[in-house]
Amino acid sequence: MADTVVTVRPGTLDDVPAFRALGEAVVPPTYGPIDAAYARRMLDEWWVPEVFETSLARNPHLVAEVDGEVVALANLGRLSQSYRDFPHVSGDREVMWKLYVHPDHHGRGIGSRLLADVEAMVEGDELWLEVVDGNDQAFDFYRARGFEEVERVTGHEWPADVWMRKQLGTRPR
Repeated sequence: MADTVVTVRPGTLDDVPAFRALGEAVVPPTYGPIDAAYARRMLDEWWVPEVFETSLARNPHLVAEVDGEVVALANLGRLSQSYRDFPHVSGDREVMWKLYVHPDHHGRGIGSRLLADVEAMVEGDELWLEVVDGNDQAFDFYRARGFEEVERVTGHEWPADVWMRKQLGTRPR
């Protein structure tokens, strides 16, 4: 597998079934140990065709493929364009909503490559993301790539959301 080619391209509506399959592969092992009901909610509410169709219409999505199979997904969008409400947040932010790599393809640099591609698409000087409290693998991945924890949103029935931000600074466009 080390010599296989990873192709990154824009996501399309044709990818929605592959997105769902990726969710089935990544969500239960990632979030099940944290909160099994939350993992189920994620799949039932956020990894469904209607959400992807809306998101694809509003936000850029990147997919990584190996041998024609979608093995990773990332997307970027403005907080103000989200279908979710964030009453604790003032102002707008550019948020990477998803960065998921199929477990069979971890450790190959795919996540880092997609993150770099997303960072290149950011219009402002900072990129935000949410990590579910307890998702130590993701938290460590993002911290190692320059993200810092800014806030934790608690007080609801689900695990806390940890908002992280990376200052991108002035970059050539």
